[in-house]
Amino acid sequence: MRRRCTCGSLWPALGLLVVIACGGSVEGAAREGVQADNALTARQMLDDIHAFRTQFMAVDQSYSTSARAEADDRLRQLEADVVRLSRVQFELTLAQIVALADNGHTAAFGGPRSRHFNRVPIRVTPFGDDFHVLRTTVPHADLLGARIIAIDGRPIAEVRDSARTLMGGTPARRDRSVNYLIESPEQLHAFGLSDDPRSAEYEFEMSTGERVQRRIEGDPVGGNRPGGGAGRWMLPELLDQERGTWQALLTPEQAPWSLRDPGVSFRSRDIAELDVVVVQFRRNNSGPDKSIRDGVRDLADAIEAAGRRNVVLDMRQNGGGDLNTTRDFMESLPDLVTGRVFVLMSPWTFSAAISSVGYLEQTAPERVTLVGEGPGDRLEFFSEGRVVTLPNTGASILYATERHDYRTGCRGMRDCHGSVVRNPIAVPSLAPDIAAAWTFEAYADGRDPGMEAVAGALRGGR
Repeated sequence: MRRRCTCGSLWPALGLLVVIACGGSVEGAAREGVQADNALTARQMLDDIHAFRTQFMAVDQSYSTSARAEADDRLRQLEADVVRLSRVQFELTLAQIVALADNGHTAAFGGPRSRHFNRVPIRVTPFGDDFHVLRTTVPHADLLGARIIAIDGRPIAEVRDSARTLMGGTPARRDRSVNYLIESPEQLHAFGLSDDPRSAEYEFEMSTGERVQRRIEGDPVGGNRPGGGAGRWMLPELLDQERGTWQALLTPEQAPWSLRDPGVSFRSRDIAELDVVVVQFRRNNSGPDKSIRDGVRDLADAIEAAGRRNVVLDMRQNGGGDLNTTRDFMESLPDLVTGRVFVLMSPWTFSAAISSVGYLEQTAPERVTLVGEGPGDRLEFFSEGRVVTLPNTGASILYATERHDYRTGCRGMRDCHGSVVRNPIAVPSLAPDIAAAWTFEAYADGRDPGMEAVAGALRGGR
């Protein structure tokens, strides 16, 4: 990270570089807070480290030998430094230690952490290597659609690379949490990426090509700040707490069908001109609107009722659940139609959603066409854990205990998840056969690149 202070020093908090003001001290910088009532004592931090060791590190199986050794070293250094740390430094450093596992399911979640620190009234989502504003409060509505170029003079790529140290897994998976750092001056300041913990100066490129700089203050902890991940901001329908004060780039009516009705877990759509029925799974477990059993049954019924030759399975917003709930459906899906089976994927396709695509792909590889982007994890990962909540920070940390290997079907492995051992998945790849990333330009125009690719494949015989 950039060294900006020449007469002071940089304190390397286990890879988290914190700028110390010239003429100041480490303790002074650590106490420089946005909200005094958000602070933690050294004793509270030590208690959280003890819980972290016993409830997380002692049970997680995803670290390599070298990564675990590094995590242990960093945790001991953190323990020795608690008297000098602010809460934000402490929480971010814990997240970096978790991320050393480099496993998407081993995670210190950015959403719960964001509730502990300030957050500017804009919400951003990644499109490739870029981050665009998809939500703002009404006073900042002119920024909707803008691309963030820099924060306090630091290129957005530098901010992204710092944020990637807070989450494990593939780069695309890590980027799904970058927004939590971008949107918090307090967290940016702890990384040495913002000069003021209360606000940051953002540089935007507007749709016209014009560049705009704006200093934006972070909203304090509490109140009615809308929460949610970057994926939720792609769905234009406003949350209840947003109504009247926030605005989205698109209205629901401007969005393609796949991004409407976020409260509906399982949906279908008949497209006669393509001889296709589309079925969308937004989850692999029961939702607030419908049980997974009823959802699977209803989508199977919809395919049969439509009587179409082809089917599209949309898994782009599916973050997972239970791989057992849809396995039978996935393995039977090719028998429900006489033509082709298209599967739409994205980096938000995660966990049990990846398993589901794997079961489908290996059932009928000659008829299944994967469309979109690669899923949010590798073909080998660890999962099957629980969320640990640390007693004082309230940090939410997920550990992982069992291996999933979708290259070999877990053959010869003793630490694999039982369901995968009994019902193996062995596929050479889940990379898309037809690349169709959701670009910002397509999103802003209300187009669906995945469905456009499906239409082109059917019409062109690809």
